Amino acid sequence: MIHVRGRVSRSKDFISNMPDEILLMILSLMPLKDAIATGILSKRWISVWCNLIHLSIDGDERLEKIMMNPVLHDTVRSMYIKKVNNVIKKHKGPLVQEFRICFNLDCGNNSAIDYWLQFAMNKKVQTLELDLMNHVKFRMPANCYDFPLHFLTENSRIFLELHYLKKLVLKGVNVREAILRNLLTTSPHLETLCTHDSGFMAHVLVGGEALKLKHFEIKGCSNIRSIYLYEFDLVSFTYKGPAIDLRLGHLPKMKELDICQGAEGLQNNIFSQIASCVSYIQVLSLNILQMERVMLNSIPELPNVKKLRLTIGAYNDNCLLRFTYIANACPSLENFTIQLLWGSPIWRKRKARHFSTPTRPYNNLCLLELMGYYGRMSDFELVAHIIENAVALKQIVIDPRCQGRIGNTPLMKLKKNLKIEETARSYAQSQLKSVTPEGVKLVIL
Repeated sequence: MIHVRGRVSRSKDFISNMPDEILLMILSLMPLKDAIATGILSKRWISVWCNLIHLSIDGDERLEKIMMNPVLHDTVRSMYIKKVNNVIKKHKGPLVQEFRICFNLDCGNNSAIDYWLQFAMNKKVQTLELDLMNHVKFRMPANCYDFPLHFLTENSRIFLELHYLKKLVLKGVNVREAILRNLLTTSPHLETLCTHDSGFMAHVLVGGEALKLKHFEIKGCSNIRSIYLYEFDLVSFTYKGPAIDLRLGHLPKMKELDICQGAEGLQNNIFSQIASCVSYIQVLSLNILQMERVMLNSIPELPNVKKLRLTIGAYNDNCLLRFTYIANACPSLENFTIQLLWGSPIWRKRKARHFSTPTRPYNNLCLLELMGYYGRMSDFELVAHIIENAVALKQIVIDPRCQGRIGNTPLMKLKKNLKIEETARSYAQSQLKSVTPEGVKLVIL
């Protein structure tokens, strides 16, 4: 029983008596399928979820499992499309702040996806995500959904204008160059744009002071040839794909840069490509997949880089010390993360090399993280060198797990992987405890 202003209420369902605004706040903390399921509780709950402003519609585990059978692809897609359409038809609220689709869909589902985009446009969506590559590693561009410039109706064309859009994430969606220009023109509030696995985008030219775009990400776009960004307040940029002609013009707000140009690594002269931004960057991530191709003779001063992440293809037990030249170019460096990629650790018997003292010690470096440590001489001498020259070091984190993957799958089978991890962990304990200075915390995961 509940006391209400001196009276005794026998109602136990005090949650249902709350205002709709409170109930919507509660439902917004649940997965959408659970929020919809509350409709069976009572008449009071039937339509509460229909006013949610966050609609994230994933394929449930049952559909994803059936999807693994190629014979059932079309049937499962139809089930998912019906599920999304039911949500859209029952939604009653005037606005949808976030609309997210995540399922394996392609150009054969164009009409359904067009309908969903019209819904998002009518509901003044602010965050829109189309992830059509769920559990798919690759899809031919001709089979991907094309992001539209307009919709065709019986009487006319309706142009896709997302005036309220702030964030757009497109995965497995073709974004042609004209569409990209139109998006940036008709979405005056767009701050975040991510495009993955777009097949028909070759030359990206984005610039102009009127742009509000702050975060730009391009991944897995295999046909891309050039990117030129200039004269707007971009804060972070990520590019992961083939070696290209990358030019960054005047971008005075640039703080975070993450670049991976395929197997070319730094051979594509990345530092000359980002030269106009080096004095602004605070977080820098570089992928160096083939060490033998890398030239490290002309690294510019990176005065404001506080976080540096290097992903290195360490497939052989080759010396890694030369990559510390990049860290040495960062006088403000505080966090240094090194990820070593290998499928099976090749071990060479040799003595440790003593690298020449850097032009400056790592005076501000507090945290060193090394992922993929196996205990090879190349691993050990790299950590020992940094320990010796990092006068402010407070913590070392060693992750012995294999970092080599295809998609989200480890390269090695589980049993072999676990055995290698145990060996690597043992090497890390025996090698690094004795060289870790007093007062520096050593963490071996």
